[in-house]
Amino acid sequence: MTKARRDTILVAVLLLGLGTVLSHAHAVRVDNPNEARKVERHEATLRNQERDPYQYKLFTISWAVEAVHRTTGAPVFTLYLWNGFLATLALLVAHFAWLARLYGRRAALLGTGLLAALAHGLFLGYHHHPYDLWGVAGFCLLLRAMAGGAALGRLCAIAFAVGIVWEKQALAAPVYGLLALRRGEPFLRSAVRAGVLLASAMAIPVAIRLGLGTDREAVDVTPLSAQEWGKVVSHQAPFVLPFLVILVLAWDRVPRLVRTLWWTVPGLFVAYLASRYLVDELRSFWAFVPTFTATACAWARDMDDVPVGPLAPDAIA
Repeated sequence: MTKARRDTILVAVLLLGLGTVLSHAHAVRVDNPNEARKVERHEATLRNQERDPYQYKLFTISWAVEAVHRTTGAPVFTLYLWNGFLATLALLVAHFAWLARLYGRRAALLGTGLLAALAHGLFLGYHHHPYDLWGVAGFCLLLRAMAGGAALGRLCAIAFAVGIVWEKQALAAPVYGLLALRRGEPFLRSAVRAGVLLASAMAIPVAIRLGLGTDREAVDVTPLSAQEWGKVVSHQAPFVLPFLVILVLAWDRVPRLVRTLWWTVPGLFVAYLASRYLVDELRSFWAFVPTFTATACAWARDMDDVPVGPLAPDAIA
């Protein structure tokens, strides 16, 4: 067996193990205590009676689960547990691929461990929706393609496909436009190409919303005056600030794509506040994770890591 093949197998085994651990943790902490709520939302979505925005966000996964349920007879809640496992595994694989494209597989392993640590924190007390992790996985694949210099057509295809389950991959569109400007492309050309990518990302979410109808009660309407700012700070500060400090102090080590992605952090916060959504729930900001882990890996890969002590290579030999 070649070293490259062995390493590929070991990475796959590691990701499978981590995916199993994380999905089990989420099932025990979140899914099982909310079983009745998940099934109720599933049934409401099938009847087109769920509230805005969940009717639109849950639509694709709910009908996919229902199709498997009707075909196999498997319990709906069991299928949602399997969905959680597969989505977690997909996220780990796609996230590894994103970081490996930027820095190589060694740094990607470090980022994978950081993702797993963040996931445990993000799982605490949150009722994740069945589309969340699929969406972040797709976003990672879109970012990987951008890092590899993929053509606009390929980026649009990925963004369009991710739109089946998510809409925050649209954050890549302004990033794409800003990077084009930095490369010296004319403003109008950059704006048009970014607009095409944005339209591709939002095509399916908009079509679902229009197809199901927009006259329904909105959920979690929270104006600025009703936001629990103490909770916002206590939840978001430990999540965002460490990586922001790394960005500032290791600026020259962070790739331009990752630095540009940081503009999506205030952008998404502003979008949530303008839409009167809660901003204290970390589960709504999973889109930041690929940026945060890429920032940390950019710094960590250049650290002084010469081993010392009894386990140094010379001592082992």
